[in-house]
Amino acid sequence: MNENGTKIKKAIVDIFETLVIALAISIVIYLTIAIPNQVDGVSMEPNFKHNEFLLTNKTIQWLGQTSFGQNFNYDYKRGDVIIFHNGESDLIKRIIAVGGDTIRIEDDSIFVNDKKVDEKYIPITIRTEASDSSNAFLVEGETITVPEGSYFVMGDNRENSKDSRLADVGFVDRENIRGKVFFRYWPLNKFGIIKRGEFTEIEIQTT
Repeated sequence: MNENGTKIKKAIVDIFETLVIALAISIVIYLTIAIPNQVDGVSMEPNFKHNEFLLTNKTIQWLGQTSFGQNFNYDYKRGDVIIFHNGESDLIKRIIAVGGDTIRIEDDSIFVNDKKVDEKYIPITIRTEASDSSNAFLVEGETITVPEGSYFVMGDNRENSKDSRLADVGFVDRENIRGKVFFRYWPLNKFGIIKRGEFTEIEIQTT
């Protein structure tokens, strides 16, 4: 084989090895660190829109309840946006209450541990109501306690969201969570890290 043929063969082998390594790294990342997700629907508007592409952090799922997670407070928190299994589909919602919290919806307001929650990440025009359907999981004025290892979640678009207020979602068990949304890579004008939606003000209920 002439010198040119040898160079071409070496280049092909190098490209193949690079592709194999890249594929192996991608598989490891997918299985242990991050997975891509596509937003389906309008339940998280205005913060997440239909057909946006996100990355979900899986490490919280397997580190959060270890000594590392406990020591560094590395676990799911109120305000986190998560992807979780619900039946045969995956849903994207925001954590409102965690295990041990009490939650109540009354007069278009959310009360967590008997404190009124002020959510700065959603417009004030969005009303938060309990469900009045026959499929209700949480009704107006009722206080329920989130079991340990579970979460109460809602969509940011409260008037158009299938979430923990309904019995076919209810509390989300930790084992059904795929991970925490941490990055948006499409559309490009929204490219970047996604911060937790902080409950910036929590006022003690006065009744």
